[in-house]
Amino acid sequence: DQRNHGARLIDPRANKGWSSNPAEHNPRHALDQYAIFDGTAHDVFHLMNYLPAFLFPNDERKITEYGYSGISLGGHSTWLAVANDPRLTIGIPIIGCPDYMGLMSARARGNGVPVEPPYFPDSFVKSVTSRCPMSKGYDKKEESNPFYGKKIFVASGAADPLVPWDRSKEFVEKLEVGEHGRKAVFVQEKTGHTCTHE
Repeated sequence: DQRNHGARLIDPRANKGWSSNPAEHNPRHALDQYAIFDGTAHDVFHLMNYLPAFLFPNDERKITEYGYSGISLGGHSTWLAVANDPRLTIGIPIIGCPDYMGLMSARARGNGVPVEPPYFPDSFVKSVTSRCPMSKGYDKKEESNPFYGKKIFVASGAADPLVPWDRSKEFVEKLEVGEHGRKAVFVQEKTGHTCTHE
């Protein structure tokens, strides 16, 4: 489970969004969501640091490739992790967005929430933008691009109201993976914020 989800639930309000209903409104929506999936990315980094030693204590084998896949918050986390760790060579973000600030700014405006403190503290915005896939030279045909040489499969719903495809489309179209990388995209028509069998 992600932080504050499933068996790890601590604060139900932290999983809620902005709402005109005071009982459902979470003023920290942008921060809470990011902290949850950023924490998951760090969990994966931690696993990659120690998993080889636990699986192969006598160095019987060497893990040479890691992949990351997630749905919704897990999709956001996939984008973040693959952009920030070269060990991750396969990424499968499902209904996730590589542009968190763009996604949340649009969501805030749609809910009448200003894109400013206390909803978007400067310290938070700086932290997000410094590690965001959008800031990583994702469209460059060179090794400095953290996606260069990686295999990326993107799956989204064309009618997703929560994580609209148009928030990811330009990034994904410009995403450069190079000659040895692979990029595939599946945007399912008439599909909202759900992971289907297709």
